[in-house]
Amino acid sequence: QRRVYGVCLCVCSFASRLPLGDAHHRVAMTAVRLIQAMNRDWIAEGRRPAGLCGAALLIAARFHGFKLAADEVSTVVRMSEATLKKRLTEFKQTPTAHLTREEFSNTDLQTLPVSTVPPAFLAGRKKKKK
Repeated sequence: QRRVYGVCLCVCSFASRLPLGDAHHRVAMTAVRLIQAMNRDWIAEGRRPAGLCGAALLIAARFHGFKLAADEVSTVVRMSEATLKKRLTEFKQTPTAHLTREEFSNTDLQTLPVSTVPPAFLAGRKKKKK
């Protein structure tokens, strides 16, 4: 719980440095909801806050109609673009990623099914199968 709070503070700081104009607070609040969902789905475990913030801000900015590139966000959060893309790939595998805009805005994310296995564990399984 405390970790999510710290990450949320980072989101607001990073959002103010992105070219979002007056919408930076709205984008940051959407990113906070995304980070809460990531935390529920084990994506936050063992991850640096900057990578989570970057992925959440990129998704939130696009959600609100901003055309930010991954390299713009990675520069602000000081995380490589490759790491940012890994977080996005992990997020794609969660129930939250499959919601429409309207569903995301109106759904209590706590009611969605929770992934019981961390993404790193799933990646390890895939490597073993190959």
